[in-house]
Amino acid sequence: MALTMRRTNDSGGPPLQPILLTAALAAALGAFIYLLSVLAGVAAGRADGGRDVVTESGGAPGGFEQPGPDGVDATPAAVADALAAALTARELETTGVAAVALDGTLLGGINLDLPGYAASTYKLALLYEAERRVAAGALAYDDRVPVTAEARSEDLGTIDRLPIAADGTVSVGEALTAMVTFSDNAAAVALLRFLGPSAVDASLRGIGAATMSVNDPGLPATPRDLALLMAAIARGEGLTPGARDHALGLLAAQEVRAGIPAALQGVPGVQRVGNKTGTWPDATRDVAVVETERGAYVVAIMAEGDWNWDLVRRAALAVHEELTRR
Repeated sequence: MALTMRRTNDSGGPPLQPILLTAALAAALGAFIYLLSVLAGVAAGRADGGRDVVTESGGAPGGFEQPGPDGVDATPAAVADALAAALTARELETTGVAAVALDGTLLGGINLDLPGYAASTYKLALLYEAERRVAAGALAYDDRVPVTAEARSEDLGTIDRLPIAADGTVSVGEALTAMVTFSDNAAAVALLRFLGPSAVDASLRGIGAATMSVNDPGLPATPRDLALLMAAIARGEGLTPGARDHALGLLAAQEVRAGIPAALQGVPGVQRVGNKTGTWPDATRDVAVVETERGAYVVAIMAEGDWNWDLVRRAALAVHEELTRR
């Protein structure tokens, strides 16, 4: 039905009646469009399982805050099957692998609680404890740490890179950088004594790492422990954003990249890998937080063998492909 439009009134403005009618129609149309958008949003939320998608700076999907790769179809059993296809029968018996989301949810693995020597991956626990104290205001990166004779005796050839001052100290920040990026033992032992082994172990228990200990000379750990520890760092459990980013920056700058980072180098969708390795005769360890365009996850691998990076790479790639396939 056509509306009869009147000419302009004597004042030169449009007549009032058509304006009111047009406004009413526009309001009704706007309300209808809004209703459609709300319904679409609800449907999207249901399809997404009700998960909130963070879009603020630093928290977009694909960032470290994302609780796990978005839209993962893999189950723990599927991840175990992928590892079974990638490793030999002997390797399946002696290798431990744990993959978790950043909130600690298990994504899959094999021999999750197989205990073994942590080697230099124990340094992750010191990193976490130091960053927790910095976040709490109980410690500063420029506080000084004594590099004792005990600490110096643990050197395996990297102490010349540690900037020890004339008074025999290094800053907390310098010790963390040396301990993580080039795995300096003197810095690690100095930090261990400075922070206190019992306090470090208490923090490990607080995040669910049940076996790992820096207060035991055997430095025991399990793949699950290492994965939970790295996930706590990556999600910033008990940390300020600044402390978390400081830790993640050190892990991304870690110099030994022959394991998990090498396996994922050039893989489509992988954006950043931060890791910490540990090697000793007949022990090869690597734990990493993997940031992808679909989200982030953590994988920890404890393998037998001297510098057995081939096994680590095969396991890491198998886990990644299973977690990120659609």
